[in-house]
Amino acid sequence: MKTSKESIKEARERFNQAIANKDADTIRVLLAPSYHIVTGRSDQFHGQDEETKRWAGVFKSDSTAIYVRTPREITVNEAWGIAEELGNWHGSYTIQNKLVKASGVYSAKWQRTQTGDWVLQAEVFTTIEFDEGCVPPDEI
Repeated sequence: MKTSKESIKEARERFNQAIANKDADTIRVLLAPSYHIVTGRSDQFHGQDEETKRWAGVFKSDSTAIYVRTPREITVNEAWGIAEELGNWHGSYTIQNKLVKASGVYSAKWQRTQTGDWVLQAEVFTTIEFDEGCVPPDEI
């Protein structure tokens, strides 16, 4: 039987593969209904449905978009069925007909479902390195 850490790593790899395969439906099953994200440029989105539509839009508008998330550390609270994943991410996408790259760090909160699957409750991405041409966050 797999450990929770192994299951979370496998779920993360499924997410990475879904991005590579432009598969928003697989991404959807990896998200909790109340999923929330803060992107690397500080945009925020809420809900499994909204995030699925957002990914489908990314895949339709930019066939070059690719992101890979690599866990560094996973800490699990088995009694409550929750976990934190810390890692590094890198990606590339096309903006104004130019391929740009960005990378950084992320934190993700996972929760175990009643069926034993792990789904993402929240993710926060912070961009650390970026190419010229990447769009910074809006000022607040």
